[in-house]
Amino acid sequence: MAFGRLCKVWCGLLVATLIGIAISIRWIDVPVALIFLTNANRFTALGVGLGSAVLVAGEMVLIAVLAIARMVRGDLPEFAKALFVACCASLSAFVANDYVLKLIFGRHAPSVLFQGVPNHVFNFFEGNQQSSFPSGHMVMATAFAVAMMRLQPRTWLALVILLGIGAAALVIGDWHFVGDIIAGAFVGGTAGFVAGELWLEHVQRHGPT
Repeated sequence: MAFGRLCKVWCGLLVATLIGIAISIRWIDVPVALIFLTNANRFTALGVGLGSAVLVAGEMVLIAVLAIARMVRGDLPEFAKALFVACCASLSAFVANDYVLKLIFGRHAPSVLFQGVPNHVFNFFEGNQQSSFPSGHMVMATAFAVAMMRLQPRTWLALVILLGIGAAALVIGDWHFVGDIIAGAFVGGTAGFVAGELWLEHVQRHGPT
């Protein structure tokens, strides 16, 4: 796909994302979060077990294993290369999200809102790594999935299903507002697609490595 067309598609998705976030903030986020309010404590242990630190550590271990295998064997299967690129995209997107975007938007998680904090929208430039927008879990998952789908198209159905389940779990567990999920999917999807495109361009220019 030509660069100009890619830009138009991305801009269209950005507009759709902004509209979706605006609709969520205005009519969906708080009512949905209230439905699952009691789940915030019920799934605490699960949330800790699948925390960002655990996911980051898992991806780093996988990257290390693949890198060692590449050095020992001299080559990797195409699927393993796709995993490597997807993990790198996921980790890069996570860092950008947690240390830039969350700090900029400063939106509280549902659990904080319902403890009495009055503003469930944005507190610009007052955020931290515990802020809710965009969802870090969704950023990581979507970046990984989109990169994999770009490099290994046969995986798209399974990954889309898993993304849907993951997004639902984040809302049902009352860890994130719906708007956080939408934003996280867009940020992660952008990172994953760019990583996949860059890898394909590298292969096209220099051949398999």
